[in-house]
Amino acid sequence: MKKHVPVTVAGIATLACVGWLAARHAEHVMLDKSIDNFRQTLGPDASFTYKKAWPGLLGRSVKFTGLVFRQGPETITADDAEISKPSTSGDDARLIGHLSFRNFQLADPAGSLHLDDLTMEGVTLPASADDKHGTPAQGLEIRHAEASTLHGFISSLQSDLSATRLKVEDYGSDEASRLEAHDVRLSTDVAPQRHITAHALVLDGIDLAGLYSSLTTNTPYTPRNGTRDIQVDALGVDGTGPLLRVARLSSHATRSDTSEQEVSSLQGLELWPEVPNLSILPALGYDHFRGALVLNDTHDYKAQKLHVETFSLEAPGMGRLTLDGDFSQTSTTALLSAGAADMQVMTLNLSYTDQGLLPKVLQASAKARGVSPQELVTSLQTQFAPQGSKPADALPQLASYLAHPDSGALKITLHPPQPLPMMAIAASLSMLASAPQMAQQIGLTVHAP
Repeated sequence: MKKHVPVTVAGIATLACVGWLAARHAEHVMLDKSIDNFRQTLGPDASFTYKKAWPGLLGRSVKFTGLVFRQGPETITADDAEISKPSTSGDDARLIGHLSFRNFQLADPAGSLHLDDLTMEGVTLPASADDKHGTPAQGLEIRHAEASTLHGFISSLQSDLSATRLKVEDYGSDEASRLEAHDVRLSTDVAPQRHITAHALVLDGIDLAGLYSSLTTNTPYTPRNGTRDIQVDALGVDGTGPLLRVARLSSHATRSDTSEQEVSSLQGLELWPEVPNLSILPALGYDHFRGALVLNDTHDYKAQKLHVETFSLEAPGMGRLTLDGDFSQTSTTALLSAGAADMQVMTLNLSYTDQGLLPKVLQASAKARGVSPQELVTSLQTQFAPQGSKPADALPQLASYLAHPDSGALKITLHPPQPLPMMAIAASLSMLASAPQMAQQIGLTVHAP
């Protein structure tokens, strides 16, 4: 009986091999059918090709080499890919449970993207509108994605983009997405040349699909309602030399149809003289600006008003400036940009505590006039507080502060009878010496310590 054991084992092995081959053949037949059904869901402007395809473990996925997917002007390629078996029934025909790629590349008119590795979960492929059946266009949706070693090019910005690691959650039209990126670099050689870097970047609650559409179509980005958080660590901006450094940028906002409230801060802020309006720094004895900024504001869309609860800028060795007030026909962006000159001031309260800046300004101004700082202060006191002027008036108070800048905080209030552009207020202030009545016309009060 023992001599029949090898024959029996060989027979069982042969039957197992035949059974396995038959099962694999059946899997391939089913695979080919599934791929054909999948292709039919893509629409006339899409194509899906590959060099080789075979079933994955237990037939739950499909593995490809030389994958190429095209839809309209967009092309996706990968050396290797694994895709969970797509559903071919009903509305889920374009839903894919899992995707993984090696040497992934995407190209379209908006730019290009290369990733060493990419994995995605819960992917709904884009589809064109079907007017015949009343079906609207469907954008790309991704529940979760992770990638490594990213390199890209953004056509609208003419800029190169790179990152070592990337994670995206809930990407889709009008979705509150989350993006995490590490070792980010954005560079453009188009004048003015800029190189932006960040050690880590987190965007949470932003419509990333809408932002991508804005960049590709050159249309304004419309923020979505809800909460939004931004955090950037070790941010740097360089031109031909350093321009800006921020140890940490943090911003939290809550937006609705009627208003948006925002709290933002810049810690470890550094600015160099090459930044517009800062070229005077070396003449004052500063190699560059060092400080911190905090902004807390509410933008009322119905009233078209920006209420600044707190704006604080503190620079050791220079001074501390705090501001609050109301502005019409403006935005938060204008407050921190060149657009501030056009801001319509409704009320403004300003406090300045000197920490060494004002004496340097007086010294540089005195040197330019060929006099001593004390002689300049005396001259300004005579000009600002002539015989018979009231000590409580704006210019006499300012003259008093110039003589003793270390005595405390200078407080300035503006409450014009009607909103005035910041530029108009600046012009009125320049006329105060010859026309003191301008202070009353623009609602100006100054209080020296």
